Amino acid sequence: MRSRLRLFLPLIVTLGLGALLWLGLGNNPYRQDEAVAGRTLPPWQSDDLLGGVPIHTEALKGEPFVLNVWASWCPSCRAEHPLLSELAGTVPLYGLNYRDKGDAARAWLAQAGNPYRTVLADPDGKLAMELGVYGTPETYLFAADGTLLSRHTGELTKEVWQRQFAPLLAKARSKTPSLEQVRESKP
Repeated sequence: MRSRLRLFLPLIVTLGLGALLWLGLGNNPYRQDEAVAGRTLPPWQSDDLLGGVPIHTEALKGEPFVLNVWASWCPSCRAEHPLLSELAGTVPLYGLNYRDKGDAARAWLAQAGNPYRTVLADPDGKLAMELGVYGTPETYLFAADGTLLSRHTGELTKEVWQRQFAPLLAKARSKTPSLEQVRESKP
């Protein structure tokens, strides 16, 4: 009896692993993007990739903004770059240069154009790890107070922007007081 079980054990293990794989293929990997909504931007300081001056993530807050994780070596980052250049005029857009060489990143931005207000340098991937980055590109939409509203893993497209980000950005802007409102509320 025991020898027969040994004969069928590899088959049983293979079928079990196959069943787990089949169940895993049915999961939507982008569902994890929804799971992180509500978290806050981690406090962190980095050098500005272009200016070299230290910048703290607190400086990004104040109005709803987008944080785009990118690298010069990433083909999908290059593909989404024209859309980011379009969006730069409509929303504060910050970059997080992920595990990249500073010279290569600066050269890429000089060649393709820089859509970012500021680019945080993250050569070791420490901030990206705190954000929960899987890879590049990833795009995050934050409320004015730094609360994460939405995240997209992979190349950002116009369709994704319109479906996922634009409605949340409009809602966040309606909740953010204007500079005049802030001044009026002070005694």
